Amino acid sequence: MRKTYYLFFFLLSIYSFSQNKISGVYQNELGEKLILYSDKTFEYTWGFDLASSWNIGTWDLKKNKYIYLSTVEIKDTLRLDNKIQLVLSPDKISNQISNIQYVTSSISGGGQSRSLPPNKLILKDKVLFTFFKSGEIRNKKEKSMMDANIYSKPWFEKKSEIITGKD
Repeated sequence: MRKTYYLFFFLLSIYSFSQNKISGVYQNELGEKLILYSDKTFEYTWGFDLASSWNIGTWDLKKNKYIYLSTVEIKDTLRLDNKIQLVLSPDKISNQISNIQYVTSSISGGGQSRSLPPNKLILKDKVLFTFFKSGEIRNKKEKSMMDANIYSKPWFEKKSEIITGKD
């Protein structure tokens, strides 16, 4: 019986350690940042010049190397002509907004889900690689959209650990 307890706690500690090892702040050279929290949630941001995007959601680890991201959209309630619509929220708090607030957030250069995070990544060491639509791993530098002489890394490199929760 005692051996069963030791085995259980040993396996639990390995599982917990592997989750904490994956959690952290990852960035690439295309303006994307991905924060994986140990509670299986994530924050994704993308920014280029005056354009930006953000998403939150959950992540799951499969086969100890594939990470799947599932976005969770935050919606606001918009009341227009006695009809109620759900629209993407410009922030992480769901609430009721006015028509003016909706128009203002719609014409801004940033917001939720303007550029979606990748659905699937593969973990190799401290690097998260994305995939092309064909299923091939994006593991080669790619030409910059602004300057064909510059090549950028499309993969996410781990920049820092997360000490506690959602800092």
